[in-house]
Amino acid sequence: MKKFVSAVLLLSLLISMFPSLVGAAEAPKLYLNGKQLQSAAEPRIVGDSTLVPIRTVTEGLGFDVAWEKPNVTISNGETNMVLTIGGKNAIVNDREVSLDAPALNTDGSTMVPLRFVSEQFGLSVYWDKLSRSVHLFQQTVVTPPVVDPPTETPDPGTDPGNGEGPVVDPPPTDSSASLKSIEYNGLGSIYLSYEGDFKDVKTEVLHNPERVVIDLPYMNFNSAFTPAFTQLNSATKLGEILIDSHPTLQKVRYSYYSDKPDTVRIVLDLLAPTNVQTVEEDQAIRIDVLEQTGPPPVTPPVTPGDKVYKVVLDAGHGAKDPGALSVNGRQEKEYNLAITLKVKALLDRETKIKPYLTRSNDTFVELDDRAAFANNLKADLFISFHANKTESATVTGSETYYSRGDSIALAKILHKYLVIGTGFKDRGVRQADFRVIKKTTMPAVLLEAGYLSNSGDSSVLFNDAKQNKIAAEIVAGIKEYLKLS
Repeated sequence: MKKFVSAVLLLSLLISMFPSLVGAAEAPKLYLNGKQLQSAAEPRIVGDSTLVPIRTVTEGLGFDVAWEKPNVTISNGETNMVLTIGGKNAIVNDREVSLDAPALNTDGSTMVPLRFVSEQFGLSVYWDKLSRSVHLFQQTVVTPPVVDPPTETPDPGTDPGNGEGPVVDPPPTDSSASLKSIEYNGLGSIYLSYEGDFKDVKTEVLHNPERVVIDLPYMNFNSAFTPAFTQLNSATKLGEILIDSHPTLQKVRYSYYSDKPDTVRIVLDLLAPTNVQTVEEDQAIRIDVLEQTGPPPVTPPVTPGDKVYKVVLDAGHGAKDPGALSVNGRQEKEYNLAITLKVKALLDRETKIKPYLTRSNDTFVELDDRAAFANNLKADLFISFHANKTESATVTGSETYYSRGDSIALAKILHKYLVIGTGFKDRGVRQADFRVIKKTTMPAVLLEAGYLSNSGDSSVLFNDAKQNKIAAEIVAGIKEYLKLS
């Protein structure tokens, strides 16, 4: 994916997530994969939507832009988008998609809606309040060019790959140390094992929410770093470790934070103010999460009309656990994540519902950690997304599972909408002690949308338009259960 996507989506997500930054005296810093971006494009807010000048697309960012008034077409070789000035819909790869806001002409510039663009391309974004910077990480797969072997020894000053051009040395690096591993001992200490030398540890305590930020300057991740990055997040260098055995420590997050100099950032997410100390040992840093120093934040009482419901969306399987294999060669974890992200995108538009994800990319999360995440959050609902498989290729249909009696009502309502969304045979609401719906403490269900062993079910579940339909119906079911429809 080229710089265009990165720059545009970075601005889009920045404005959509942090609208208070618009018009601020000091603009936030923008980073792509650790490298700072410079952009002259000025976003604008029109109603509740953010738009950006089309030149952000065209100036040196490698995308093809074609004009045929009143339409503008943007293409990167993978995605083709057609926007109509003033139009409420766009065409994306021959599929009509509704827009939150239309493209428009103003002050001699054509403005395109960033929310729409952001939904077409997937990037990971991290907002750092301390430095007022946004870090964007793109997930790319680089395919090396096929090069014929040289027929003669290349000249010393040329590139042996194609026989022309100077030899280019690897880019310089500011890192003099590499992080080998992050381990939590279950007793309140986190061990960072490294090799090499780096500058002093930098620690900052932040509030609302409570967290401790630890920066390791002049350090990058070791190629054999553990816990290993998955294929999806190896480019982003983002990861987390869920903690369920400490009174205040909820999560340890880690990322490649900056390239000036190379810096690894560790973030401790806490439930309450907590004393934390770092101790430098031989080729290791020990972070001790000690006693709680203050009460947890007081949440003001919420009247029924003001309540915002917390809904945890659980994409089943992930990373080393692919789930069921479909007859067309796709993996269950792909469908689970795709439908979860689509449901979240729709719930993000609801003012009375706040969605949370147990995983947002191809990451493996233990079953107990998924349940603990929802329990610690004190979520109102837990929904786990799956697809089924059996030995028979003729079995078809949708099933919904619950474990406890407090989940029956949710199961019945969501199942009704699931069947509408898939169009499959209604195989009913069933009880089973699946771990994630048994160990959660709020109404929880597991949706088996269809059978990947059935070619018809599989083709529907991996169809983008059908996924949109299923996601819309599930959201309708959530709203009916919460009495928000």
